Amino acid sequence: MSMLIALYLRDLAGIRRASPALCDSPQTPMLSPLSPPVKPRATDEFTRAEFAELCQEWHQWWRRIVTRYDADGSPDETETPEPGLLGQPHFNAYRSSPSLQRLLRAHYGAATDWSHERRREYNALSREHAAAGRRQVLESLVEERSLESDPQDVLTLNMIELPLAERRAWLVGDRTVILSQELVRDERLLRSYLEPMIRLIR
Repeated sequence: MSMLIALYLRDLAGIRRASPALCDSPQTPMLSPLSPPVKPRATDEFTRAEFAELCQEWHQWWRRIVTRYDADGSPDETETPEPGLLGQPHFNAYRSSPSLQRLLRAHYGAATDWSHERRREYNALSREHAAAGRRQVLESLVEERSLESDPQDVLTLNMIELPLAERRAWLVGDRTVILSQELVRDERLLRSYLEPMIRLIR
C-alpha cells in the first residue's frame, strides 16, 4: 500500500518526469508511469526550490520503503500503509521532509482512495492469473535457481506486482523485484526479465 501511495504522489507531482537522474539509478531504477495514468495536477503547488526539495525527499522516502520491504518481505506491507502514513492530518513522522509532508497533507485522501481501487482491481486480476496458471513460470524459475544453488541456501525472493504502464520488471533491492501486473500475461517476456534477476539474488 505504501508503494502505491508513493507512486501516486510521484506521478501527481510530476517527480518522475522532472528528476530522471534521481529516478534512474542502480539504487532507484526508474519505474514506468502508473496505469491508469495519474495526471500531474500538483506540479504548480511548489516553487522551483520547493519542488527540487520534494524530489530529493520523495526519493529518500521511496528508498526507505524498498529497504524495509527488502529486509523482511512482509505481506502486510502490500496491504497496509507504513505507520507514518497513518499520522493524519499532520503526518508528523515526515517533519524532516517538509515538502513531502505538505504533499501528503494535501493529497493523502485521494492517494489512498486511488490505491484502494487499484488493490480491488489487482485482487480480481490475481484470481484471473491464478485460474489461467500464469504464475507457474515464476515457480519454475525459482525451482530452477534452487537446483543450481547449494541445497542449504534458501532463495528468498520478494515479488511485488504493481499497476505500471510498461510491461517489464525492475530489481529494486537485494531480493525485491517489482513487476507490472500485465507482465504476467506474457510468459516469454516475463521469463526474459526475471531469469537474469533471479540469478543475481543470493
